[in-house]
Amino acid sequence: MRLMNTLENMVDSANQLILSHKNDLLDVLQETAEELRVLQSVKARAETRPEQSSNGRRHSAGLHTRLFQVVRTFCVLHTQRVCVLREVLCGTANTLTQRRMYSNLAHTLPDTESQETTADVDAFCGSHFYQDRVTDVILNVLEDIHIIVNQFSEMSRRLDTGIAFLTEVSGERSDLTSTGSLDTGDHIKQESCDISIPLDQHLEHAQSTGRPNGPVKHCTLYMDDRNTREEEARVDSLYTTLVTDSKEYLNVNNEVEEEKKGEEIQKSRGEEGQRLKLVTVGLADRTRTSESPRVYIIAPSEVTNSLTCEVVDGLSSLMVSGSEELVSTVLRIQNSSHVKCPFPLTFAVPFQATCRGNYREITVKVVDPEQRVSYVTPTSTEGFYGGQRGSFAVVRVYSLGVFAVLSRLRTESFTVPKTGLSLKLSVDSRICLDYLPGSFATLVLAQVTVQPVDAFLLSSLKPKNDSHHAAYTSTPILYLSHPSTLKLRRPMTLILPCPPVSDKRRAGEDTLISGTFSPQQIKVDGASVKTHKEQLALLGWTENRWKVLDKVTIKNLQNSLVCFELTESYERLIVLRLQSSVKSSYLISLVEELEEAIKSFSVTVVLHHERLDPSSVVVATLPSRDVSRALCELQALGYCGPPEPSSELSMKEGEQLLLRFSGNITCNGYEQTDSHIVTFHNQRRNRLYLKLKELDPFGNYSSLHYKGVISLFKVAEDQLVWNAARAAVSKDCPLEEPVCRLPLTLPKSPRTVFQPVSVKVIQNSQTEPLSDELLSWLCDELTEDEAALLVMSLRLRRSTVQIARLRAPHSLSQQAFHILTAWRRGLPSSTLKCPMLARFLIRAGRSDLARELLLKDTADDKMEERKAEET
Repeated sequence: MRLMNTLENMVDSANQLILSHKNDLLDVLQETAEELRVLQSVKARAETRPEQSSNGRRHSAGLHTRLFQVVRTFCVLHTQRVCVLREVLCGTANTLTQRRMYSNLAHTLPDTESQETTADVDAFCGSHFYQDRVTDVILNVLEDIHIIVNQFSEMSRRLDTGIAFLTEVSGERSDLTSTGSLDTGDHIKQESCDISIPLDQHLEHAQSTGRPNGPVKHCTLYMDDRNTREEEARVDSLYTTLVTDSKEYLNVNNEVEEEKKGEEIQKSRGEEGQRLKLVTVGLADRTRTSESPRVYIIAPSEVTNSLTCEVVDGLSSLMVSGSEELVSTVLRIQNSSHVKCPFPLTFAVPFQATCRGNYREITVKVVDPEQRVSYVTPTSTEGFYGGQRGSFAVVRVYSLGVFAVLSRLRTESFTVPKTGLSLKLSVDSRICLDYLPGSFATLVLAQVTVQPVDAFLLSSLKPKNDSHHAAYTSTPILYLSHPSTLKLRRPMTLILPCPPVSDKRRAGEDTLISGTFSPQQIKVDGASVKTHKEQLALLGWTENRWKVLDKVTIKNLQNSLVCFELTESYERLIVLRLQSSVKSSYLISLVEELEEAIKSFSVTVVLHHERLDPSSVVVATLPSRDVSRALCELQALGYCGPPEPSSELSMKEGEQLLLRFSGNITCNGYEQTDSHIVTFHNQRRNRLYLKLKELDPFGNYSSLHYKGVISLFKVAEDQLVWNAARAAVSKDCPLEEPVCRLPLTLPKSPRTVFQPVSVKVIQNSQTEPLSDELLSWLCDELTEDEAALLVMSLRLRRSTVQIARLRAPHSLSQQAFHILTAWRRGLPSSTLKCPMLARFLIRAGRSDLARELLLKDTADDKMEERKAEET
């Protein structure tokens, strides 16, 4: 009974097991399995020996019970170990996150671009992509560990169910198990089977002698020779009952297993949620009332109550750099109380990205209170929050601060082993990197980013320089990062897509370059193109400048691909398909201008007045491709021109325009040291709302409007400083020439003249026979053509008509009213205005209106006479 005693002792002292006992527990588990296998073999052989079969069946249930107990102990032990591992990994994740903030990736704003360009990429020196990858792996492992703990718990539950079932079955056969312990041997004759020898030899020897040969080495099986045939029959019956009950129990358990599993999962989730009290809360901008939520937070209720959200779009220009584009509002999330936040916290930030493709990805940029920058990859970009499904960047963060969702070029990280690597990029499967075995002396972590080049951009550069006409197409710009301390030991092969040029397009461009259009010349050029061999030029970025790699051989492959080998590492690579040979300096200039064109956008500045309140204006920087749609949106909001939109400007993402006012119009709260700024973002609405006012109310006396000019200046990124909730311009910022100027007009409001009380005003009805009500009625009755004929008959100045159109650009009746009042004001007081206007109406073809006008004028005169008599 040594094996049974060992199993009992291990089950009773399970709480004393430590990590060093793992091997012993595995050995016992293996021995138990072997014992079960031997028991089944002996049972099969014992059919010819009835005196041994009953003891094998008797010990089967007890041995299964002990086996389940050992496996359950194994599960409990490893659950504890996995929980300890989970705690250690949680601490490691927090440490790596803190370290990443202080690493070379972290940089103090606004000098973000300079630090990014000078950051070295090293495989084992804490580079940013190395730390990001390690942190992501640890977080994924933590999620897997959580699943493993749940699986161990499920295994323990099933083993407990099996142990309870076997215990219940064993209780029915208490007369066979004596006192319940399997090691009571007062009436048992021990017969051992040595299982250290081969199983066939052991069974053959047992059959011939009835006893094992040799000492016991691993485990023993005890048999009882003294049972009677009646006991054997009863044991047979009970054993059959045991097997039948086990099968029925397992069948029933299989039927309800799915349902119980679902109920337990829901119960465990409910208990965990009750324990953590996780809630999803939407936070609105605290500076504005009755506003929709700007961010959703999943955290304990006491934490969500202590967090506040504030919209700080004034910092948007400092939140983007390089190829990044802002696709959400900029939010500042702070802890307003002393409640400690149980990091990580889960945030869901809504965003709207209009330009999404395989080359770009969504990320969340976080700037902590000490202006350290980190990037967080969202776990998902779609979700259901606030009762609506949309685009939400769901991230888990370890610090609070300023958050913004960005769209940037997708960066692919990979590992180059010593045995080499052949990699097709996921962003573009046509791009292939091939590292031969032994390319590096050690394991290397590398990064690659693909910047696509639009053919339209390359064509737009050709009119600027005649030497650029030789360039047909180009490959994408490949940004490749290798460790700076390691050099290539063997050549690497790169395959890039480079679109070909059709003969028709090539012939057309040659004709435009030649400048002649004679049939003979066109025919000769077309023939020369077919026989002309194109050239490919490779340029690489090294030592902070572009360099033409003349010694590298470039091959044309099928499907518009080019292939070449490199013996040195370059940070950027591009291949140009040329019509003819071009000087290296021209190629370098072309690529530099192409890089700037990729980062720049064609922008139009729009300034519109509010229709009901002309002193309220909006200044918007819009991509030129969206001007028509944006103007319709502004008109729907009640804004209209003039002035007309500006000419097209070239601006980068996050670039700012500083507004300066001149003339007789300024802005409320405007100061030269704290000017208004409008920021451009390609995928965001960029609007600045202003309230205009006049400087001199008596200025522009010869005009019906106050006049001024607004000048817009570009602000360099290095001239911006982080100032609370906005990016301010430094006081010593030098300004260049304005990129555009827009005229401003502000209608004069009627001034109230206060007259002394002692003065008696005598009103003369003959001075103003045509009242405003009468003219307004007349304008409503006129059609557009009749109003045009009437204006021609009045013989007014063109400037008067233009001013009337400016005052009411969207209402024909209002324009006619302003024109008639201007005509009435220009006539002498002694002139009979009503008969004169009636004659003009007859000339315009409305004699009925002329007759009705005279009747209304006569009625108004009689009414005024009655009022004068009564007074």
